Amino acid sequence: MPTRWIAHLDMDAFYASVELLRYPELRGAPVVVGGRRAHQPQVLPDGSRKFSVLRDYAGRGVVTTATYEARALGVHSALGLMKAAALAPQAVLLPADFDEYRKYSRLFKAAVAEVAPLIEDRGIDEIYFDLTEVPGAQDSTPGNPHTGVSAIAQAIKSRVRAATGLTCSIGVTPNKLLSKLCSELEKPDGLTVLTHADIPARIWPLPARRINGIGPKAAARLEAIGIHSIGELAAADPL
Repeated sequence: MPTRWIAHLDMDAFYASVELLRYPELRGAPVVVGGRRAHQPQVLPDGSRKFSVLRDYAGRGVVTTATYEARALGVHSALGLMKAAALAPQAVLLPADFDEYRKYSRLFKAAVAEVAPLIEDRGIDEIYFDLTEVPGAQDSTPGNPHTGVSAIAQAIKSRVRAATGLTCSIGVTPNKLLSKLCSELEKPDGLTVLTHADIPARIWPLPARRINGIGPKAAARLEAIGIHSIGELAAADPL
């Protein structure tokens, strides 16, 4: 039987990364997407742009997404913009442009489909796809059972970058749950390929809340009964 290889691809800070294609002068700066049309950059007489910054924001809006530089300051999706302004007052604030994000979503999904047509669409910036029967996916070398599938996943990352100018992170494992976890392990621009043999070292130590579907309330209930890691959850007796 061939090894089952299921991949999860997640675009890196997708909305913010699309904005950086439009405003490359903001690369390396903390940038937050979530403002209103009034926060559209102004073009100055010399051709440069004047950007809104978070410290000037007033209102009840929330962060749609943020660059990794802004995330390092504590800003994250769904955080109130006023709270974000307290954490990163100098961060640039941009309005969301969903027409542009949908365009780039179509581009990256088409690039993946050229190699792996069995795709499950999970939203504007993420997909699952089956690599099991893609030619070369079952190739291996001594000591490395996933040589072939790793090469294919890396080639897909390159195709996405060529089609969009954007990076993505991919997790490849025998099932969707693990692949979703693994696409987050080496962000941004990451690639993680795991077999069942790798699970004790790479997955068991992770916090239980990293499992898709375990939110803050469920995580708190697990911690209250002494379950903190995925390994502890896996070893626990069913209630």
